[in-house]
Amino acid sequence: MPMPDVADLHALSTARAPLYRAFLAELPPGAHLLDAGCGEGQDARHFQQEGHVVSAIERDLAAARRASRHGGLPVRVGDILTLTTVVPFDGIWACDLLPGGEHEPALLAQLGALLKVGGLLYCNLPAPLGPDENLPRFAAHGLYQTRRWLAPLPRLTSPAPGSPQAPWLHLLLRKTAL
Repeated sequence: MPMPDVADLHALSTARAPLYRAFLAELPPGAHLLDAGCGEGQDARHFQQEGHVVSAIERDLAAARRASRHGGLPVRVGDILTLTTVVPFDGIWACDLLPGGEHEPALLAQLGALLKVGGLLYCNLPAPLGPDENLPRFAAHGLYQTRRWLAPLPRLTSPAPGSPQAPWLHLLLRKTAL
């Protein structure tokens, strides 16, 4: 995939504006956020421009460098499963981070551990899913749904011309004490 340019990243941020609004509306001003798997950094940059304190982590070194240059913030290179923090996050943006599969339980446990009690997690999953098919796996980590909706997921890569964008399940989950 060719490296995205600034116009591509701006277009993606614009397309994701409804997702950003839903997430940020439930957070206090100046919240400490983690962009988990920040990719090219467009989400982290948006949150920073909105006045939030943003930490970002990306597994891919090249993407982390581009994200750091684009977003103007340091990006930690590493796996979210090994991330530690002294101060838990007010919110975690985990866009495209939960693919399902064998690593998902460990990933959910880690995301729950990184959030403070009352913190908010945004994540997305492929749809269609049953009405409550995925909720028990979140509850096991003290994460409870506050909102869910179906909508396309804007990405840097476009679908084939003429093909509709498949809907994704978008979730906002609040951490409660276990």
